[in-house]
Amino acid sequence: MNIAILGFQSLGRKVFEILTAKKSLIYRNYDINISYIFITDNNIQLLPQIATNNYSDILNDTSIDLIIDTLENVDSFEYVKMALYSSKHVITISSNLIAKHYVELEAIAIDMHVKLLFSGSVLPTNVIYSLLSDTSYNEIKRINAILDDDINNLLSLMTKDNLSFDDAKNIASLDKNIEELEKNAKDKLAIISMISFDTTINVDEIYTYSIKTITDDFILVANLLGYKIKYMGEALLNQSRVNAMIEPVLIKSNDLFANVENRLSAVRYYGEYIDSKTFCSKSNILISANEIISDIRLVLSDYRQKFMPRNSYICNGNRHILSKYLIRPKVMNDYFRKIAEKNLDKIIVTEPILGEELLEHLSEILFYARIID
Repeated sequence: MNIAILGFQSLGRKVFEILTAKKSLIYRNYDINISYIFITDNNIQLLPQIATNNYSDILNDTSIDLIIDTLENVDSFEYVKMALYSSKHVITISSNLIAKHYVELEAIAIDMHVKLLFSGSVLPTNVIYSLLSDTSYNEIKRINAILDDDINNLLSLMTKDNLSFDDAKNIASLDKNIEELEKNAKDKLAIISMISFDTTINVDEIYTYSIKTITDDFILVANLLGYKIKYMGEALLNQSRVNAMIEPVLIKSNDLFANVENRLSAVRYYGEYIDSKTFCSKSNILISANEIISDIRLVLSDYRQKFMPRNSYICNGNRHILSKYLIRPKVMNDYFRKIAEKNLDKIIVTEPILGEELLEHLSEILFYARIID
C-alpha cells in the first residue's frame, strides 16, 4: 500500500517517524510505502526526497492508495474531497472537517468504494469506534465530555495552585487562543453527538459559554460547596430533539469526571444495554499519531465503515435544560435575589431554572457554572 501524508509539522512528522521505524513490525503481512509528503510551504529541501508542494502529483498518481490528512487547515476539505473522488482512502484528524462536512464526504467515499476514517478527530482513544459499535444495538441517550485538554489543564492549575486565569494561561503557554480551543471542543461534541444519536448536527446550534471570565474566588466557592469546576460538553436526546452545550459545570468532587485533571480528556456515554462507558486518556501528538496508525490497519483490513446519519434532529442548545447554577452577577439585582437558593455575598446558588431563562439574563452575569448533581 502506497501512502501520502499531508503536512509535515509535528503530527505528520511523528506519523512518518513511526511508519519508517516500525512498519516491519506493525505491518508484517503488508508492503507499506510512504510515497509522498505534501507540504504547503517552500521548505522542500528540508524534507525527504518524497516531499512535494504540488497536490496534483498525489492525486494523479494511481499507485497511491491512502492519503493521511494532518493539516487541520482551511484547505483540508478540498484536499480530502479531491482525494476521495480520486478513489483514495482518507484518514483525517480534523474535527472541524468531520463536524461540518462528514455527510458530504462519506457519501463520496461510499460512492467511490473507499474508506473515510477519523478516529483521531476526537480523543480520548477508541471512543469513536466504541460509539460506532455500540450504536448498532444501543440507543444512546446522554453524553458527558471533557474535550479540550488545554482548558482542562488551565482549570487544574487554577484549582490546585490558586492561580488567576491569566496566570494559569501564562504558565500553560498555550499555542492557541481560548476561542480556538472552545471552538475545537464544540466540533468534537458535534461528532460524538452525530454518531451517538444517529443524526446530523449543526455545529452552530450547539450552545457554548466561554470560560474566559472565570475568577479564582469563583473556584474557591465551588470547592467550599464540594464541587470541582470543569469545562464540559453535554448532549442529551429527548425524542426528536437534541440538547447540546459546552459550558462550565460544577461536578461533585467524588465523581470520576471531577478528577480528570491536567492534560487529559474524557468521554462518558449512557446506552440502553450498556449502562455507561467512560474513556479517558491524554491528548497529545503521540496519541493522535497512534490513532492514525490504528486507522491504517483498518484500511488494510476488511473493515467497512459506512455510518451515515439517518435523522435530522433539531438541536436546542441548552434552552430546555432545567438545572441549578452557581452565578456571579455583575450587579446583585432583584432577579438574582428572587432565584437565589443560597446567597454567598457576590455569588449565588440558584433554584432550578431553565436554560432559556438563563439566556434572557446572560448580559447581567459576569460568570456562571451549571451544577450537575
